[in-house]
Amino acid sequence: MKSFKIFFAALTALMFAVCARAENISGGEKLARECAAYMDWDFDGKPVSTKRYAEIKALADSGDPYAKFAQGVCLYMGSGTAQNTAEAAMLFSQAAFAGNPYGHFGLGVALSDGLGIPENDKSALRSMKLAHDAGIVQATNMLGTFYYKGVGAAPNYARSVGYFEAAANAGSLRAKASLARAYLEGKGVEKDAAKAENLLKEAADAGNAIAQNNLAVFYSEGLGGKTDIFAAARYFEKSAAAEYPPAMLSLGILMIEGTGVDANLKKGLELIEKAANAGNAEAQNTLAVCYRNGIGADANYALAFYWYGKAAEQGLAVAQNNLADCYFHGVGISEDKAEAVKWYRRAAAQGDVNAQSNLGYCYLDGIGTKRSAADAIKWLKLAAAKGDVQAQSNLGTCYVNGIGVGVDYAEAVKWLSLAAEKDDAQAQGNLGACYYNGLGVAEDRAKGIALIRKAAEGGNRDAAAALRRIKGH
Repeated sequence: MKSFKIFFAALTALMFAVCARAENISGGEKLARECAAYMDWDFDGKPVSTKRYAEIKALADSGDPYAKFAQGVCLYMGSGTAQNTAEAAMLFSQAAFAGNPYGHFGLGVALSDGLGIPENDKSALRSMKLAHDAGIVQATNMLGTFYYKGVGAAPNYARSVGYFEAAANAGSLRAKASLARAYLEGKGVEKDAAKAENLLKEAADAGNAIAQNNLAVFYSEGLGGKTDIFAAARYFEKSAAAEYPPAMLSLGILMIEGTGVDANLKKGLELIEKAANAGNAEAQNTLAVCYRNGIGADANYALAFYWYGKAAEQGLAVAQNNLADCYFHGVGISEDKAEAVKWYRRAAAQGDVNAQSNLGYCYLDGIGTKRSAADAIKWLKLAAAKGDVQAQSNLGTCYVNGIGVGVDYAEAVKWLSLAAEKDDAQAQGNLGACYYNGLGVAEDRAKGIALIRKAAEGGNRDAAAALRRIKGH
């Protein structure tokens, strides 16, 4: 099976939505506007405090629908109180049922995310339209997001850009970040990285946390043609100060790596853990990797298993594969091959190459599931085509032995060669046997012996035994 791999990738998805700047409003509606901006990360202040949450809850308990929405936002975001998306969705529904447009906005977000309530994209779109029609600028931008991503309707980039521009013109900083993504990807507008950078910088310098994060990604990934990790680190720091989870994760990773900032393993881990506790699945998986490998803290397999599980339950494929590995090897939990296969299946179905390779291996040897050569070949082919060395080696071996496919030495040599080039000892040994015996390739005993010897040096015991059988070598 594959060993655990540390995967620290900068978050590349540029996220988007909007903000409202309330004028001539008071009381509950002002509170709702502030919380809608916070829910959409379209604010330039700090998250809700515990004291402020208590005040909001007291008002909500009195029956104020605006306050119910505001309390729902706090619960949904885990700000000022423990995160409880189910209770948040209930409060959004109550506010919406009372005819409050902010309730429709919150409900639309929850329905789209599938948090606290079953995911329903069409209902999410309907709720968001009601909120937009009531003049909630966050809903205007979110409608743009829905049409951009095809949530509840077919993607319509031109329409989405129209909503982004309308929200931006209404004063939304978040909408500028949304427009920036469109310009970066050339969807609904002509591709223009310079314009995207300007939009992000305007919103970031005005204090918008998402724009700050996205501008940091822009610089760290060199999306404008030039990488600037130091500028990226500065903007990640600004966004993380507002407790935006993706920025906390990215800054934590930079601190662990000592890239763009001074290395600080402890502080880096603390930031990642904070993002994980905020519900960010990528942060939860990364935190698990840290605990699995003793990065920033002593290795703790039980905590690694716990955080892999949290991320896996959110549907993150890489975490599902890692959780399966825990069950397979008994890391942080009792070994359970059947449970491992269950999670490999979930991750494989999402296209995770490691899970596809691992699932193929399980079917091949009947580990945690009934042996099925046909299923093994199905998953091994998918993973091998993506370049997975273990899958290429196992698939080549299947062609040599006619497992799940007819014996085909030429096809075997093809896949074994790809894996052998990546120093897979099993593939080197089997490919050496093919060359030595002229199977699928012209006989070349010298090359065959060289490959078998290399496999033996790499720890392949079968290859070592084969060398002993070849007289004089």
